[in-house]
Amino acid sequence: MKITKLVAKPLNREAFKQFGDVIELEGAKNFSINDGRVQRYHDLADVQIDTQNGGRAIVSYFKINEAKPFPHCFNLLEKHPKGSQAFIPTDNEPVVLVVGPKDKPLDSDTLQAFVTNGHQGFNFHTGVWHMPLISERKDRLFVIVDRSGPGNNCDEVTLENETIELRLQ
Repeated sequence: MKITKLVAKPLNREAFKQFGDVIELEGAKNFSINDGRVQRYHDLADVQIDTQNGGRAIVSYFKINEAKPFPHCFNLLEKHPKGSQAFIPTDNEPVVLVVGPKDKPLDSDTLQAFVTNGHQGFNFHTGVWHMPLISERKDRLFVIVDRSGPGNNCDEVTLENETIELRLQ
């Protein structure tokens, strides 16, 4: 059995741009609204939605049902062919994610792992391979922006005879 070892590196816009967007205040376009009472941080992610045949953008919550300690081993990855998928944590805890290039066959040798600083969200662009959401703590809550509508928007692949071992620094 092949074991691919990944170590999560800090998430930043430059390192993540081939996979999607980092959703954060630092470096974001912003301006004052409501007579200066509110600061708007604008256009933080490229929400990509296939609106053909009734597709539309939706906002949901995901809640973690099972804690997963590190190192974490997995072999399931997924991608969304009809829209992006944004994750915005509701707490200030880091999130670990694994991604692979879009528009290419899934290959564990091309996967990269990142860890947020606890204040960052992230948006997987359409077709980007990624590990399902995990956390070391049960009941964490995330706001999700993705697509709903007819047709399959989640392709899952289980790597046969292979395990990915994910570690923190």
